[in-house]
Amino acid sequence: MEHLHPTKISDLPNEMLEEIFNFLQDPDDFLSVIGTCHRWNDLMSYRKTERLFGKVLPILLKSDLVPLRSMLTIRLISKNWKQAAEFQLEEDPSKLERKYDVVGVERVNRFITHASNLPQGGNPFIGKHLMISALVPETYDSIHQLIQQHGTLLRSIEMYFYTIIQFTSIVGAIPNLETLFIWGFIEVWDIEDEADAHPFPPLLRLNNLSLCLYGTAQNDDDRTLRLLSLMLTAYGEQLTTLKCPKQLLRVGRINLLRNLRRLELIKANALTDTYTLPDFQVLSQVKWRLHTLSLSDCCIQFTAELMAALNNFCETLENLEISIELEENFDADSLASFPFLKKLDLGIASELRFIPLGMKDALIKLSGVSPNLEKLDICLRNGALSHVFWNMEMMINVFRKLNAFKLRAALYPIL
Repeated sequence: MEHLHPTKISDLPNEMLEEIFNFLQDPDDFLSVIGTCHRWNDLMSYRKTERLFGKVLPILLKSDLVPLRSMLTIRLISKNWKQAAEFQLEEDPSKLERKYDVVGVERVNRFITHASNLPQGGNPFIGKHLMISALVPETYDSIHQLIQQHGTLLRSIEMYFYTIIQFTSIVGAIPNLETLFIWGFIEVWDIEDEADAHPFPPLLRLNNLSLCLYGTAQNDDDRTLRLLSLMLTAYGEQLTTLKCPKQLLRVGRINLLRNLRRLELIKANALTDTYTLPDFQVLSQVKWRLHTLSLSDCCIQFTAELMAALNNFCETLENLEISIELEENFDADSLASFPFLKKLDLGIASELRFIPLGMKDALIKLSGVSPNLEKLDICLRNGALSHVFWNMEMMINVFRKLNAFKLRAALYPIL
């Protein structure tokens, strides 16, 4: 009878080992392989430059060592380099905002020239993302030419404008747009022309929309309402993420947002906008299954109306980014309706120089009320800004899943 001798991986010939190691996609796995022994390291040394690029690129981006031209061409070197570059940029396109900020005719034209030198079908946009700022008349024609030529390759765009913007002529050439971010002043948006002469173009993949619009004129509120209504008519049913002025809560077509999962409301006018009882009544009646709710730019009093609005999302809410004005007798059980809560912002106002002991006990009680809490942000205001000590290690021990605890001071108005 023949005896079977077990075969170890070290018995395999180099050709077979090389074939096996080539199946490894993750740079961390490849790094583990070449660190195992001298033989494996020598065998795969010729692949190090290509396979470990995904480990090196984040370091280069953080160190600001990669110029724009290099980032546009390294993706042509190999499949792994392209995947590594696009993964980093799609994960956070803002990493290269300074390198990829299209400002001025000369810079735009230089970019167009470089894009024309790429192989046919080559994508000149890093991470399929483009940021346009200071959209002035002198640059508009060049930017429009750029988007007309290569807009089908874009998935994400940021627009910062200070003069009249022709929205439809820009996004109309980007049919595959998924994420759209617009920052500017509502008074320079030519809403009448957009609505009457150029209906908003279909963007069938758009699901993430940010409209950070601000204004100071008396008629800005009406202009904001009209623009939001037009946007909801065009894209409301397909949006899952929306950031926009709080005037959204007064738009008649708000129920078009039936697929909304993440909502951030901002104040278009920081001096005059407030959250009122009708706002909370709208939030308490909508049929959204929100995972994230953020009410930015202010601290809101902890009232029954606010809780009624929040309780409308208690079955799905995971991230509550709202600075709630807490009294010193705050009861953590008030948040017991949100068992899935992972992120919470709290605002504490006190005329005392020290946070009351009872307040600390109430916050620690949150560990039982919100057992899944991962991020806790506590904002201190008024007299509670000095002589504050909170033991981070103690907080993490109490909140078993907590991985981020922030204690900060800020002077928000109480609304």
